[in-house]
Amino acid sequence: MNCTFCDENILDKNTATFECGHRFHLSCLLSNCHTSLCSTCHISESNLPDTGLDRNISISASALIKIKERQLKPSVYPTLLQKISRALTPLTPVVTNIADHMAHNKRLSTIAHLGFEATDAVRERMTWSEISSRYTSADILEFGFKWKEMVSLGITPTQLQLFSWSQQIRALELNADAMMEMKMTITELASLKYTTHQLIELGFHWNLLHQMGANVETWKSFGFTLSDIKRYWSPTLSQWVSAGFYDKARVEKAGWEMDDLLTTLPSARERSSGRVLRLEF
Repeated sequence: MNCTFCDENILDKNTATFECGHRFHLSCLLSNCHTSLCSTCHISESNLPDTGLDRNISISASALIKIKERQLKPSVYPTLLQKISRALTPLTPVVTNIADHMAHNKRLSTIAHLGFEATDAVRERMTWSEISSRYTSADILEFGFKWKEMVSLGITPTQLQLFSWSQQIRALELNADAMMEMKMTITELASLKYTTHQLIELGFHWNLLHQMGANVETWKSFGFTLSDIKRYWSPTLSQWVSAGFYDKARVEKAGWEMDDLLTTLPSARERSSGRVLRLEF
C-alpha cells in the first residue's frame, strides 16, 4: 500500500492507521493533516488514527531537527525600532523568537516543538519574571530549564517559591552553594520558610549563615527556637558570642525569651578567646 501524500510504499514503521483502515506515513500525516479526519474518506470526526509509539519518536525527532536548524542559522533578534513597532502594532505581530512565542501565550510544549530551548531565552536576554509569570513549575521543568539558566535570567529567592521542595531538591538539584549564586541575603533566605531539616540538607552550616548575616536579630526571623538552633547547628560559645547572643540589649531588642536564653546558652563562665564571659541578665 502506498501513502496518498507521497505515493511511496508504507512499511511497518512510521505509520498511522485510521479506524476506517486507511494507512499513511506518520511523518506525512503530521505534516499535512490538521484535523482528526481521514484525508481519504472523511468518515467521522471521531475517526482518529492509531499512531502507536512512532508518534512520540517522530515528534521528538522533528523537534531535534528544528533545534539543529536553528543552531546552524544565526538568530536575528529585533532591533529597538522593531520592538517599538511591534508594541505599536500588536494586531500584526511578527513571531520570530522564543520571547515572541511566549508573549503570545503559546504553551512551552508547542514552543519546544518549534525547536526552541531554554538557552534561547538566555540568548534573547529574557527575564525570569517574564517566564515564571506565564508558566507553571512543571511546564518550566519539562521544557528543560536548569538552575544555571534560571540564574542567568535573574531568578530571585521569592520566585524560587514557585517550585516545591521536591522540585528544588530533585529537579533543580539545589544546595546552598547554588542558591548563593542569587546573591541572597539572610533575610531573603528566612523568607523562604525552610525548616531546620531543609536548611541542613541544603548545606547551610553555621559559618555560611554567619557570613550571610545571621545574628541575634536575624535568627529571630527564621521562627526557630534557641533549642532548635542549638540542636541543629551546635554553635560553640565563641559562635554564640559572635552572633550577639551574649549582648543583653540586643537580645532584649530581638525579642528572645530570657529564660530560654539562660537555659540554652553555654555557661557564661566558660572561656572564649582568652577571656571569661559573664552574663549579668
